[in-house]
Amino acid sequence: MSKEFLKKILVPVDGSASSLMAEETTAIIAKKTKATVTVFNTRQQLELGYRLPRNVENEIIGNLEQQTERILSEARTLFMEEGVTVETEISRSGDPANKILELSKDYDLIVMGAQGENEKDPYALGSVAKKVMRHTLRPTLIVKKVSALSNLLICIDGSEHAIKAIKYAVELADKMGSKVTVLNVQEQRIYNFSPKDAEKLGGQILSKALESIRETKLEVAKKLEFGIFSDKIVEVAEKGEHDLIVLGSRGLGTVSKFLLGSVSDHVSHKAKCSVLIVPAKT
Repeated sequence: MSKEFLKKILVPVDGSASSLMAEETTAIIAKKTKATVTVFNTRQQLELGYRLPRNVENEIIGNLEQQTERILSEARTLFMEEGVTVETEISRSGDPANKILELSKDYDLIVMGAQGENEKDPYALGSVAKKVMRHTLRPTLIVKKVSALSNLLICIDGSEHAIKAIKYAVELADKMGSKVTVLNVQEQRIYNFSPKDAEKLGGQILSKALESIRETKLEVAKKLEFGIFSDKIVEVAEKGEHDLIVLGSRGLGTVSKFLLGSVSDHVSHKAKCSVLIVPAKT
């Protein structure tokens, strides 16, 4: 177990209910890992298609400043009450997702709510969360429900980025005292053509994954399923009452490119529990 695992957590906050769930989940993680938390807010911008009188503009900007300070103060208080070391960061301009990605370079984990304050669906990703997940080079936890991350579902496909994800997830599980299930999903059409070969391939992938974490003292369950990858992962997570799905992403290393693989992207949108993406190039 790395002594340097999970020392600094970045938590973007915006005052929304989703943001509060991320804060509460982060507090649970930070208490178990002894991590320092930084809460971060990008002040809302005044974007109008016309000029306002200077005094009106100044009043609105002042109100936005007060709102930002209130959001940060409430988040800081939450962590302090839980005995978590907390710092604050603020950006007064720029795209929130870009600011999060830029700042996250110095952190071990990003934890953020799935939705912004003006978005309604409690499970689908909001625009900021979507952009961060698609371009992150740091492990990123999108919180959809407050949980202690006590029952992890780690999805593997035999790739190197999946092996990296399982190693990270097992370290997290060890810190959190979580149960762990490793899942591989094989395509239904392969199973239909040759059940024996599909089961053999899935078994080999699971064995390779378990071999990569052979030093862990955790009891790790394994599961092999057949079907559409993203749909089956979400289905297994719901049936097994998992509170966190862990997936690897390929990661191409530049904001201009689409970083999430299609399975990771689809699961992140469809899942009702929280999702942790572990990029290959962290």
